[in-house]
Parts: sequence; C-alpha cells; structure tokens
Amino acid sequence: MRGAIPTLAMTISLLTVAADAFDAQGADIIGLRLGMPEAEVVMALGHQGFSATRDRDALIAKTRDGNLTIDLMGSRVHEIRYEFQARGAGEADKIATSILDRFGSPNQTNPMSWCQSNGRDGTCPPQAASLTFFPETRTLVLRAGTPMPP
Repeated sequence: MRGAIPTLAMTISLLTVAADAFDAQGADIIGLRLGMPEAEVVMALGHQGFSATRDRDALIAKTRDGNLTIDLMGSRVHEIRYEFQARGAGEADKIATSILDRFGSPNQTNPMSWCQSNGRDGTCPPQAASLTFFPETRTLVLRAGTPMPP
C-alpha cells in the first residue's frame, strides 16, 4: 500500500494545469493531450513503459495506477479516460482528495468538473473542453468540447 500512494501522487501531479485558470484543452494526463496525433500517443506511452492496443477508434493502455482509454476522432485524441484502481481501504477517498487538492474547487460539483467557462446553469457547457472526475468509479475524463451546430 505504501508504494501505491507515491505512485498515485506522481500520477496526479502529472495532470498539469492550474485550477484558477483551468483550460482543459491545454491539460494533459500523463503527457497525453487533447488533439494529440495517435502516433505521438503511442510514442509517449512507450517512453513511460506502457503499451497501447487499438480497439476500433480507441487506444487502451494499462498503467501502474489503472487503465487508460484514449478515444480518437480520426487520428487525433478526442477524449482520455483514466480509471484509477483503488487497492486498499480508503484509497478511493485519497484519489478524490488528491484530485481536489491538485485542481481546487471544481466549476461544477455533480459530477466534479473543471472547465474554462460555466454555462448559464452553472455546468460546464458541452462545447467547451472539460475535465471531470467521477468518484464512484474513480474515473477522470478529459474531453474535447462538442462543436456547436452552425
């Protein structure tokens, strides 16, 4: 259990971007960013000792802390889902606390989401990139916004 906490802390620290000026479009999860080409994703994962397998329009990778699913639109990253594994008692709460400590208060609380601008109803608008944490599944989702129809 002691080895899992430092590894988890390192993973959380790799989720970079300041909470007070959160721009999900510029955020990364273990070096992976929205819009990144597939070849760069595979290379970045390989440099960290992880391999990815292709499953239709997604890349799947297992890390020390959990499972990554990288959804592609064309050949570029559209969404990154990181499902953390909680291996010990209380570790799920530690994951949530680490994420809150790193990003600060979310723009939206249910589910916890960070985005650059809130919609009128206090939620992150679907057309904006966002980072969302689902504590019940310990899943962190970084997604590109959905373009508004013309």
